[in-house]
Amino acid sequence: MKKLHYVTRPVLLVLALFLLGAASFAQSEPVTVTWWTEDYIDLDQITATLIEPFQAAHPDIQLVITPQPELNTTLRTALAAGEAPDILQTPGASFIAEFLNSGLILSLSNAADTYGWEDKLLPWAYQSGIVDGELYSIPLTYESMILLYNKTVFEENGWEPPTNLAEFEAIAEAAVAAGINPLSYGNVGWQPTNEHLVGIYLNNYAGPENVYQALIGEKSWTDPEFAEAIQLLKTHIADNGWFSGSLETYFSFAWEDMFSEFSNGGSAMMMIGSWGFRGATEFFAETDYDWDWAPLPVFSDMAGEYNYELATGSTLSVNGETDHPEAVLTVLDWLMSDPARVLEIASGYGYGEFMIPLYFTAEDFPASADERIVRFFSDFAAVTGEGRVGYTTWTFWPAAPNVQLWEAIENVWYDELSIDDYLAEQQALWEEARNNGEVLPIPAR
Repeated sequence: MKKLHYVTRPVLLVLALFLLGAASFAQSEPVTVTWWTEDYIDLDQITATLIEPFQAAHPDIQLVITPQPELNTTLRTALAAGEAPDILQTPGASFIAEFLNSGLILSLSNAADTYGWEDKLLPWAYQSGIVDGELYSIPLTYESMILLYNKTVFEENGWEPPTNLAEFEAIAEAAVAAGINPLSYGNVGWQPTNEHLVGIYLNNYAGPENVYQALIGEKSWTDPEFAEAIQLLKTHIADNGWFSGSLETYFSFAWEDMFSEFSNGGSAMMMIGSWGFRGATEFFAETDYDWDWAPLPVFSDMAGEYNYELATGSTLSVNGETDHPEAVLTVLDWLMSDPARVLEIASGYGYGEFMIPLYFTAEDFPASADERIVRFFSDFAAVTGEGRVGYTTWTFWPAAPNVQLWEAIENVWYDELSIDDYLAEQQALWEEARNNGEVLPIPAR
């Protein structure tokens, strides 16, 4: 006969306690939050300054940051397949707008009220993430366009940073005569680099006030001042070949190429965003040359005094299909809650990346910070505080007009599309975006 095995009451109690403990252990397993970022990020540095401090403060959340090549393309594909990370990093507020109609982006408005994000972020930066009255993104970086210049080359030739079109063109012509390129730049690896230049010439020739009037629909992009701005850019980049020697070279230069030429004295200047501090810091350290920066020159009286274009760089949004939104929101709030911590993270990239737009002062920067970079952020705060601001295309243009802006300009440069037709198409896309409610918030002047 088979023997029956009886379980005594004490054994049952032990078993029950074991199962309860196992259940509690399972419940205490950390929630994993995934975040894909650009592949130039130093993962060791991000781990030391961001991931480890966050997890020390929040042991119940495991933050996994993964660099991805071609992040924007990879993210778009992953979103369509339902395989995107919890935190969505895009190149700017206008990029996230294209995903909104699909319902793939979580509104952050309630979280912003709960955590007080509007009080933590600079007002214009906070507003840049609002679409149809709802907050959908927060800036990971704020930036502006500047003029980097090879200080050694300038001193050797007795040049001063140009402040207007006449001075700019005089230096460019002198550089050509000296056998060096006036400017270095290229769009390999990121075709939207084209829009950096289009935006610079719109703001610094047509002027921020006219750009603002077009953004809010009070002027047309086909107006003469915008056509003249595009013509000036075409003259400089295509007709004169002032960017890296020729239009063909511009289309063949990647980040490494343009900074190598610039830092070795092969070019005199570079019109680039403040993320260029990262490249200048890295590449000039390997040469005998020195660098500095200045505000971009104004190209006409319409532009008035020099200004800084307002820009958010990469933005962070929340995947609408995340399984743990509260954990994701905890990560975002932690990132915005300590200016000193933000500066420590950003210091690894010359303060050109991970510069969340909080209320920084010069005193917030560590003593080791490069004086040139601190000078930029201090001047940016002072000048924009006076209302002298311009507008970057990747922050304030809707998705369709933004893409047309940087794609079709290449046809203009090659004389395959007239400036009038280029701007007419730009205006038509703006009218369509306005009718569809796709226009992004424009901070009042």
